[in-house]
Amino acid sequence: MLQGVSPAQNSVGISVIVPVRLRGPHDAGDLRACLAALGRCSPAPDEIIVVDDGSTPPIGPIAGAPATTRLLRLPPSGPAQARNAGAAAAAHGLLVFVDSDVVVPIDALGRLAAALEADPGAAAAWGTVQADHPDRALWSRYKNHSHRHFTLRLGQGPGPWPTPHLTTMLAAVRRGPFEAVGGFRAALQTVSIEDVELGRDLVDAGHRVLLDPGLEVRHAHRFTARSAVRNDAHKLRRLVAAELSRPPGPATAPDSPAARRMAAYRRGAPLGVGALLCAATGQLPQSALLFTAFAWMERDLLRYLAAEEGLGFAAACLPILAVERCTAVVAGAAGALDYARDRAASRWTAAKARQPKAS
Repeated sequence: MLQGVSPAQNSVGISVIVPVRLRGPHDAGDLRACLAALGRCSPAPDEIIVVDDGSTPPIGPIAGAPATTRLLRLPPSGPAQARNAGAAAAAHGLLVFVDSDVVVPIDALGRLAAALEADPGAAAAWGTVQADHPDRALWSRYKNHSHRHFTLRLGQGPGPWPTPHLTTMLAAVRRGPFEAVGGFRAALQTVSIEDVELGRDLVDAGHRVLLDPGLEVRHAHRFTARSAVRNDAHKLRRLVAAELSRPPGPATAPDSPAARRMAAYRRGAPLGVGALLCAATGQLPQSALLFTAFAWMERDLLRYLAAEEGLGFAAACLPILAVERCTAVVAGAAGALDYARDRAASRWTAAKARQPKAS
């Protein structure tokens, strides 16, 4: 039974925060599966706060939700503000953020807590996704594998590994550092890079952020070609603008994983664009040659995809990689323009403020 939210208290324990806005037919089922998995965790969470971020109609009682589940309703505010509201209402010192379409393993909370307990200088710990995806559509499987491949290249050995960011599909954050950096950036009102920026804020503040590569969750997010391109463009545009705006620090070092990934996108984009254009105009021999060169540049990811689901799957994903790289370059240029526009606007405002007022 869902109960009203009580004021936050300072105590030791685990508060799980699940932001959600029901949009499609799968969302309610994903939320029920998420809460059921949290209820099976050992150790169990001390409380679960479901933050309804403006669902229409509002979320009502959730069948099968653990008894410790509470509901907080907000007008449409975006995931950053929803998570911040859940954290403010939480009663305990370890804040665990879980996406509503994620199913965690039984030891998830214990592993996160143990990683932080073993490293007093760490402010946060997070996990990755399992290889298998419940949606067998090509784009969903590729995006799931792509995220997993990226996270598994962030370190070596069994982990936990220090990383320059985090993602909140599943992430635990100590309350003190979370509040000290101001939580999630509330200005990010759409699903974009609010979790990446929180991780970067923590790292730049002198904390460590740890990834446990053995902690794998099932992420049921479904993608089509259109939704994947829109998602990538939206996130990467804001990522580039945010990175340009951020003062130099450990989280934005040129050799950071995010910087290396963007550099790889830029290197591969001309080949990907050329291959797609040649294919679209019927120049098939030239397209095949360019795709071969592009595949060589992306050989590490393609080897991973082939190992997970076979050569046919890896070959089917090659055009997706080309589209993804093209999207990254266009979105990156848009993000740079956003940064330049905002910087110019700030300078104009500052100059106007310095002008003497007419008597």
